[in-house]
Amino acid sequence: MLAIDVHQLRKQFKVQKNREGLKGALQDLFKREHTEVAAVKDISFQIPQGEICGYIGENGAGKSTTIKMLTGILVPTSGKLVVNGLVPYQDRERFVKDIGVVFGQRSQLWWDIGVIESFRLLKKVYRVSEADFRKRLDDLVETLQLQDLLNRPVRKLSLGQRMRCELVAALLHNPAILFLDEPTIGLDIVVKTEIREFLKRLNREQGTTILLTTHDLQDIEALCSRVIMLDDGSIIYDGGLDELKDRWGKGREVQFQFTESVALSAVSALTQGLDVRWTLENDITAKVWIPREMNVSEVLSRVVGARDISDIKIFETNTDQIVREIYQSGSAESPLADGLAGEQGTASDEAAATAVGAGAGNRG
Repeated sequence: MLAIDVHQLRKQFKVQKNREGLKGALQDLFKREHTEVAAVKDISFQIPQGEICGYIGENGAGKSTTIKMLTGILVPTSGKLVVNGLVPYQDRERFVKDIGVVFGQRSQLWWDIGVIESFRLLKKVYRVSEADFRKRLDDLVETLQLQDLLNRPVRKLSLGQRMRCELVAALLHNPAILFLDEPTIGLDIVVKTEIREFLKRLNREQGTTILLTTHDLQDIEALCSRVIMLDDGSIIYDGGLDELKDRWGKGREVQFQFTESVALSAVSALTQGLDVRWTLENDITAKVWIPREMNVSEVLSRVVGARDISDIKIFETNTDQIVREIYQSGSAESPLADGLAGEQGTASDEAAATAVGAGAGNRG
């Protein structure tokens, strides 16, 4: 069953054209000229119930405009839009009872009163029974560790504390769909991790559908199996995150630190017949580039089985690099040419340890 069904959705805004010079300014006073600008251009996608989907794009790509249409804040210019079985801008009162919204740069809490008072006001807005409210609040407060914050005015909360309270406010009425617009913006890594873990548990245990827009691609990697990428109001990619990495990943690099000096010709001979490229970092360190279609273990088994190695690091092109390259090219359809993998990858110590152990066994 679908939580969100979008077909040929379009939103245009009328923007005033300012004429140049003093004469133009005077003309604008008496007769204004306008032009139509399309922020969202006939996009279509479907999100099943229980999915966590990342909705990403650069500033001005149309992310927030889409979210505002999905939540009933804006009326589409054209197209079909059904969320949780309802048309958001037509069935506002029924619709809002089953969605939760968190805008990272805006608050739904009252600034000068205690957090618990904001929650009680929202209980009345959403017409939640006292029993359901108490049960839901107790669970959320315990999970997000808000016990010491309930009587504190919102204006005295840190950003991380406020964002945790915003999540509670959005979930008090137990919505089926949660819209998150930059929920971790400005937060430190500890709070980000806490919020990500909470969202994963919410989705796993209650089946809550989550649509997440963010500039922090670590949020996407931690939470989403699917990503929709928007550029200039149009969808340029809709699919799995792993598929995107497979299509655009440039390959991997493995750095070997040997216990003795090595020559480039010697390490190259170890992988003779394989489509890899070696470079020397220094007299005991060499790096090999492996194309994405080749299994890393094939190279590791040859090298580790023949040489004494003190350390191994594996580098992969990360999601930030991939998305940046896609936006620069303007399309997600054409994969990048093979090249060296990015230096900003993450080291796989577990794989390295496994390889070293296998190599030691081979030598023994």
